[in-house]
Amino acid sequence: MGEGLLLGLYALLVEPSRLALTLVRRIDPSIERPRRFLLLSDTHLHPWSRHTFHRIARASAWARATGATHVLIAGDVLETDEEADAVAARLRHALGDLPAVYVSGNHEVKGDLWWQRHRNDPRRIGDAMGRHGIERLDERVVELDGVPVVGIGWRGWRSDPGRETARLLAATDRPALVLAHSPDHIRGLRGDRVLLAVCGHTHGGQVRLPGIGAPWIPVRAPLPRFAGAMVVDGIPAYVTRGIGAMIPLRLGAVPEAVILELGGSGTVSIDATKVVEMRTTSSRRPRLRRRPPTNRR
Repeated sequence: MGEGLLLGLYALLVEPSRLALTLVRRIDPSIERPRRFLLLSDTHLHPWSRHTFHRIARASAWARATGATHVLIAGDVLETDEEADAVAARLRHALGDLPAVYVSGNHEVKGDLWWQRHRNDPRRIGDAMGRHGIERLDERVVELDGVPVVGIGWRGWRSDPGRETARLLAATDRPALVLAHSPDHIRGLRGDRVLLAVCGHTHGGQVRLPGIGAPWIPVRAPLPRFAGAMVVDGIPAYVTRGIGAMIPLRLGAVPEAVILELGGSGTVSIDATKVVEMRTTSSRRPRLRRRPPTNRR
């Protein structure tokens, strides 16, 4: 009884306020110089989400220190479009001067959540975010620091990327970085057209009970693990645990911010909680390797 109470208090008061800083290196000899981006996901913001905004500001300061040029947000930015302007203003303040793009998650999509009394309009959210320099990337491609980035907006509870995404990838002149909310939505992509796919949505299981794990994660098709580096249907992917949560309760799934380093030799030292290397082999199948942290926090 006492141990259960302590575990519950830890999950409610301690772990949600922590922040893991993960460095993911996608080492590919075809990219001459390293490009760095900050990856965030599942912020689930309200204007009063003080602790989450603080974690975002800390992650942004870390990103600027590493030389990151842009922020990628993999969906579920906020809870209601009625707060979009206030949330966008506070989010811009937390991000500082870093340019940002995002894709819509299930919480941004109108009428997708049956338990919500208010139905969100993703266009209203996109307009508010755009006024603060945070660009919506659903079914679009942009070039960020010389890297093509393809966005996949929320497609419902299905396991495919859609024809428009396939068309966008086919039109790029080199493999692209794919930004999606759910790992379900990268299934079916051509592996030779994807440098790396980054997603959120799972929260890393959010509550992983000792000896049991997470009772459920919100994906249609099984994943090799709750979060982290993996290969999904031949696609090299990193699924982040996210930095917030709709219900501020976490156990065994510490909130996470990620620096994506694309290209380079991986020899530059960067302060991080954990370092993950994803290398391209001669067959272009990724090889995953975890290295000791440069500085554990």
